[in-house]
Amino acid sequence: MDYSKAIAFFEPDTPYLLSTHRNADGDGIGALLALGGVLDHLGRKFRIIVGDEQPDIRFSFLAGFDRIESSGSLTGRPAFDRVVFVDTPTYDIGRVGDAALMLAQGAQILVIDHHAGRGDRADVRLVDSNASAASELIYGLARAADVPVSADMAKQIYAGIAFDTKLFKFSHPERAVKVCAELVDCGADPEEIADILFARESFETMKSLGAALSTLEMHMDNRVSTLVVDHQTYKMGGDLDIVVDHAMSIDGVEVAVFFKEETPGRYRVSLRSRGNVDVNEIARVFGGGGHQRASGCEIIKPLEEARKALLAEVEKRIPV
Repeated sequence: MDYSKAIAFFEPDTPYLLSTHRNADGDGIGALLALGGVLDHLGRKFRIIVGDEQPDIRFSFLAGFDRIESSGSLTGRPAFDRVVFVDTPTYDIGRVGDAALMLAQGAQILVIDHHAGRGDRADVRLVDSNASAASELIYGLARAADVPVSADMAKQIYAGIAFDTKLFKFSHPERAVKVCAELVDCGADPEEIADILFARESFETMKSLGAALSTLEMHMDNRVSTLVVDHQTYKMGGDLDIVVDHAMSIDGVEVAVFFKEETPGRYRVSLRSRGNVDVNEIARVFGGGGHQRASGCEIIKPLEEARKALLAEVEKRIPV
C-alpha cells in the first residue's frame, strides 16, 4: 500500500478537521483517535468533530476520547482547509452529518477507508478494501510515516479492528490477526479490550435484545432470519450490534437482516452472511455498502415494504 500521498497531505502546518460517519462506531472512533496521535507527533493542530449528539461512551476507555466534539454542541460552524474522513467512502451530509458543512471553499480532502465501492471526490484517497478496518490503515500510515505507535495508539487501533471484525470473525481476519499481534507488542491489552467491547452489556441493551428477538422471523426454508427494533426500542439507547449476531447464531441461517427504526419510517439495516451470499452487493442496491459478510444500508419505507425489498435481493443470491 502506497502511503506517500497521505503522508504528504499532512505537510502543511494548518488546522485539520478529523471526522467519520454518523453513529460513529469502534472503528471510526479508534481510527480518529489514533490518527490524532499521529498528528500530535507531527506537531499539527486538529479537531475531532463527529455528527452525533454525543460520542458513544462505550469507547470512553480509549485515551483521547474527551477530545471528540459533537457538531451539535458547537457554537458557530468552523471551516477547515484540510479535512480527513475515516471509515466512510462518502462525506455526504446524510452520512457524516454537519461535518460536511465545515469544508472551507477549495478545502483539500483525504478519505481513509476500507469499504468496497466508489465514493465522493477527494484530493487523496487511501482506500484498501482488503484491509480489516480503517484503523488498520491508520496503523499502516503511522508506520510509513515513521511515527512511533504508543501504547495508547496501539489500544485505539486494536479496539477499532476488534470492533469491526467482531473479534476476527469478519472483514479479512487473516490481516487483522497479524496486525493486532504487532499492536500487542506495542502495548495493546487484548483481554482488556475484548472484555470491555464484548463482555459487558447494559440493562438497556438486554431489554432491546429481548424486544428484537420477539420479532424474529425465518424465511427461505429457515436459511434467512429477520429481526426488528421499532423507534421506541431504538430510543432506549441499547447497544444493538449484538442483535444481528444472535440472528446469525441460529443453526442453518446463512443470512441475517436486522431493521433498526432510527426515526419513524427510516430504517438502518444491518446484514450478515456466513459467506455464501455477498451482502455488500445487497446493501449497495439500497445505497449502502460494507463487506461480503457484513454490510449495511438505509431504507425509508414502511417496514413490510422494506423487508420485502431486502428479502427479494437476498433470494436472488442465496444458493439453491
